[in-house]
Amino acid sequence: MYIFNIIGLIRKVPFLIVIFYFGCIPVSHIIVGETREPVDPSSVELYLDYPQEYEKIALIDAGSNFAFKDPAKLGANGVLIINTDNKIYQSINSDGEGSISSSSHAEKLVKAIAIYVVKN
Repeated sequence: MYIFNIIGLIRKVPFLIVIFYFGCIPVSHIIVGETREPVDPSSVELYLDYPQEYEKIALIDAGSNFAFKDPAKLGANGVLIINTDNKIYQSINSDGEGSISSSSHAEKLVKAIAIYVVKN
């Protein structure tokens, strides 16, 4: 029976590596427009409504550790928030002797568009 547990674990290792790798990536983006020269992250403005004139640079999916430095690297001078959501992670552990412990934490998720706002 011990050998079967090792074989089962070996089969799960690639899956666990992929989950660990992608779980550590704080921000992902898909380039949908033309990138520009990087800008100072402090100059990136947050938009809740569409500005009059803008160009889309990238679609952004990010967790609670999102920073304006990521869109700034793409040359975006604005970030248009499309949607926010909460994700709750829960864990329940048992020591096999009847003792159970649980923990949870929440993460804020955001979907946004990195944009270049044309200012006249």
